[in-house]
Amino acid sequence: MDKSKMMMAVIIALLLLLLGTVVGVGLYLVRVSGGDSNWTEPQDPAVIPVVRPGDLRTVSLGSLTANLALGPNNRSDNLVLEVNVGLNATVPTSELEDFYDIFNRGIPIARSEVLDVLVHRTYDQVRTGEGRAETAEIIKYRLQEAFDSNLIVTISFPQWNAVRGR
Repeated sequence: MDKSKMMMAVIIALLLLLLGTVVGVGLYLVRVSGGDSNWTEPQDPAVIPVVRPGDLRTVSLGSLTANLALGPNNRSDNLVLEVNVGLNATVPTSELEDFYDIFNRGIPIARSEVLDVLVHRTYDQVRTGEGRAETAEIIKYRLQEAFDSNLIVTISFPQWNAVRGR
């Protein structure tokens, strides 16, 4: 019986030591992290409003002709298109007007960005509706990056004519 009582005392001592260690480490981590003063209530992610066609201000980049990247047959394919950029007009008027002025002065930059996207696309990548939509998304992100603004929300192509080379 003495051995079992002694073994029970050792087990209890080890459990108390383990419990003390867990509590000590927990208090240390709370102290290092600054306690609850840094904790904030989780917030719902920002809801991105849907911009309807009536909420757009359209800027035309005009007509462009681009030589597409060489395809598998080394053909020199072309794309003739017109590009419209849709700006989010639901923001405060002063913010929209400021960006509109900046964007209008930067139309040569915007045209250059569009052409840079197109020269890396092949005829097979742009000939379908899916290819056109993918190209519009790429252009939208490139323009947002170039102008450092999320006010650019749509890219549309009133004219789109992919021409196979010889």
